[in-house]
Amino acid sequence: MERRSQRKPASPAGPRQRRGVLPPWMTLVFSILVLAVSFFAIFFVVEGCVATQEATEVRKYVTNSGSLLSDSQAVGNGELEEIVRGAAPGEAGVEVIARASEESGTLYRQALTNEEVPPEFEEAHYYLVSALGIRASATRDLLEAAEAGAEDLEEAVPAAVNGYRLSDRTVSEYYVPASRAALGSAGQASAEGSVYEPEPFMDYDSLGLPAEADGAELSGNPDAIRGVEVSEVRVAGEQLSPGGNVTLTGSDATSLEVDVGNGGEVTETSVPVEVVLNTSAERQTLTATVESVEPGETATVEVSGFRPGEPNEVAEIEVEAGPVEGEELLENNTLAGTVTFGI
Repeated sequence: MERRSQRKPASPAGPRQRRGVLPPWMTLVFSILVLAVSFFAIFFVVEGCVATQEATEVRKYVTNSGSLLSDSQAVGNGELEEIVRGAAPGEAGVEVIARASEESGTLYRQALTNEEVPPEFEEAHYYLVSALGIRASATRDLLEAAEAGAEDLEEAVPAAVNGYRLSDRTVSEYYVPASRAALGSAGQASAEGSVYEPEPFMDYDSLGLPAEADGAELSGNPDAIRGVEVSEVRVAGEQLSPGGNVTLTGSDATSLEVDVGNGGEVTETSVPVEVVLNTSAERQTLTATVESVEPGETATVEVSGFRPGEPNEVAEIEVEAGPVEGEELLENNTLAGTVTFGI
């Protein structure tokens, strides 16, 4: 009897596929989806962190600026106001003005050297620095007058008060609105109420000065055009053209004469002038004040006391005048160039 062996039919040729395993193309698609979801998750987390950090920087700036203005207001509302009201220097009075001058200068330098200004607040910060600079300059002028004697102090008080009033208007009419607009640009419009609005630097009504001393009367015309400009700058007697260079040699001192023109229709008083010299060693800033300049006329102030740079060093220098209340054209308020410290 023959035995027949029975064999199982052979499986078709080709790779075997296990049940439950995705095809390679589906695995690739799934991996790409996972990576995409992970990327967007990380992106939104980072974006949220950046937004939170920016919001923190904005709040920090607004708080610090408010502190500077509050401290400045305390300087004016304190003993300094009593001295200005009495205009009696004496040794004690000189010491009070000296302290006020030092404090005002410190607050101005703190604002000027602040390197943590959010981009949205650059315009507002400019007005903050201007206001504090005006107060520092006016108080320094008071100190110089007080050291010279009672008569000089009495003559200097109206000009100083003009400066203080101008600084108040710079804060209320420029800094505060610009800060609120910056908060809106930063997506924090709900925090506009956090912008500090200080009281006037002094109680001007109690000083007994005529109302027109503040320069606020626009010759009876509230629509009068106002504006100042840097007409000409001379460094050590040589004219500095916009973008130009002046070479200092030998014993030439880094002193400037700044011509400030009044292109408006109103007499301008207590016009601030600021000069910034950037050497490799430091950034130096000095200020001066144009006491009065008639419409269509030019007034000159001298700014000196800069420390020279290294031999053959080329340093940037920028001169700025104003702004004054109601000024709209600001392009001609500055003039910039360079100076070379020769041997």
